[in-house]
Amino acid sequence: MRLHEMLANILDSTLEYVRTERIAAILIPIVNSEHPEIVMIKRKKTLSRSAGHIAFPGGMKDEDESPVDTALRETEEEIGVDAEEVEVLGFLTPQEVIEHRIKIHPVVGVIDKAEFVINDAEVDRVLVDRLDLVLKSRRIADWGPNFECDGELVWGASSRILDDLYMRIIRNFGGIDAFFERLG
Repeated sequence: MRLHEMLANILDSTLEYVRTERIAAILIPIVNSEHPEIVMIKRKKTLSRSAGHIAFPGGMKDEDESPVDTALRETEEEIGVDAEEVEVLGFLTPQEVIEHRIKIHPVVGVIDKAEFVINDAEVDRVLVDRLDLVLKSRRIADWGPNFECDGELVWGASSRILDDLYMRIIRNFGGIDAFFERLG
């Protein structure tokens, strides 16, 4: 339960819902285990947007959905995690994908197990890596922060979302190691 409490304390409790024409939502799934893990996906190279990119499960919001509903629906569609298995903890700052004029709403949730059913039409593979190692892999490049997850480079909107989580942990706990030591 400590992981839930510590993350919930640094996340926004309400969603800064930006109403624009093109809204997407993603789930940042964190597996609750002895060494918490983060789950990402490698998108199929055949997709029309962000083909081959490392991303979080998610997609475009349907008209009648909230961003939370979208994130949970898309996660179930892409990697087979049932919405009932996700404990939504809070939200990170929305990020814009400028070239597509899409505002992404990040939802952070905890799951208890890392068992996935991949949607072969959208997902090339599921990446699961220790959260502490992913956060510690942070590097700043000319284009901004980037991370490594399960051997893959995370850049663009996904890295900006991860960087938001990283910076919240740094501000609230003084460092990545301090955050994970408190989990201990």
